[in-house]
Amino acid sequence: MVKRALIALLLLSSPSPAAVYQIDIVKERSYRSEKPRFVVYKVKRGDTLLKIMNRFKIPKNLLYQVAKINKIRDPNLIYAGQVIRLPVGESDKRERVKKGRFSERDFKFLKTVGVKVKDEGFLFTDAGKLNLKRNPIVEAGGKRFIVDLSGQIRKRMRKALESAGFTVIGSKEFENLIDEVLSENFASIQKNGKLILGEKDVLVYKYDYMGYNKFTGQRTVINRKPDTPPSLVKLLNSYGIAVIQPPYRKLDTKEGKGKLRIVGGGGLTKINSVIEILTGSSGVIKDKGLFFPKLKLYVVYDFVDPEDKVKLELQGNKVVVLTGNFLYDIENILALVPLANKLVDLVLYEPPLSKGERSKFTIRGLLVSTKKADWFLIDSVDKPAELSYLTSRGVNVIVY
Repeated sequence: MVKRALIALLLLSSPSPAAVYQIDIVKERSYRSEKPRFVVYKVKRGDTLLKIMNRFKIPKNLLYQVAKINKIRDPNLIYAGQVIRLPVGESDKRERVKKGRFSERDFKFLKTVGVKVKDEGFLFTDAGKLNLKRNPIVEAGGKRFIVDLSGQIRKRMRKALESAGFTVIGSKEFENLIDEVLSENFASIQKNGKLILGEKDVLVYKYDYMGYNKFTGQRTVINRKPDTPPSLVKLLNSYGIAVIQPPYRKLDTKEGKGKLRIVGGGGLTKINSVIEILTGSSGVIKDKGLFFPKLKLYVVYDFVDPEDKVKLELQGNKVVVLTGNFLYDIENILALVPLANKLVDLVLYEPPLSKGERSKFTIRGLLVSTKKADWFLIDSVDKPAELSYLTSRGVNVIVY
């Protein structure tokens, strides 16, 4: 159960009957047991305890309990400036689960692009109480809006809010407002498009908005969902594309963190390094080629005498003749170890459990299955940032 301490602030002071009071949440802490929440309210001139309770929708039969909580001897005697605590009970909890609650994702998105959003607390008018959890205040372009995506604000409440300087907007107006806010920050905006990046390794990235800076040529992706992981953001950055989105939260896909091995050198040295990673067995370079004692495997040069090859086989060795094509040679060696391997197009989707709702990254390489892990062998990448993206998605990578 969460207990929130609240403070009442006068948002609009006017002699008109449409005075609007805003209740802002200023502190929050948790308790083990369920206890009622309280609103901390500062009494204004002309207030009575019954009027205040009516404003906060507290039943009249609780008058003496409210007086007792605040150590008020005479419920008819309160004074301006006095601070009182008012129990709001479970009414707010019930209100939160009503249908038509706004999408928190969209308002986090607005905050991300610098729009002021007030989505905690309440507004109180003579027409009743407005929960900002369901109908947030958005300030943009010097105007204040109340967002009503579900169309549940009644006519009387709408009039009270409009007389207080708010404009009540629905889903269509809300979308237009987002477009206007973004258009103010960029020379031009495109919606719901996609980028195709890379030559050999291809990234198809779908964006909600794409903004262009006419002075710098900078392209900026603006997304309403926080579904682009940091490693993919860095990959987009390497192509000169900035990304703006609400704070990212990692999905529990249990992929773990992949390993990266970059194999240097050339020829037999490189082959030895790759086979050692995959099998745990190291080879010895000899006059005829590379010999793996534990595997009883001989990798011989392409110019080896056929008779020498036969002799090695008669000694119980498996023999692979080098061709000069590194990947083909590795496949031939792994076929004799043996380890399952296959040349594949590895495809990574974002979000991971989707079919590419946000992006699809494709890279070709040799997939090798060992007893301990699967490894993905590639000779190069279009961008170094691809490597950290692959390992962040749990792929064990060998770059040869």
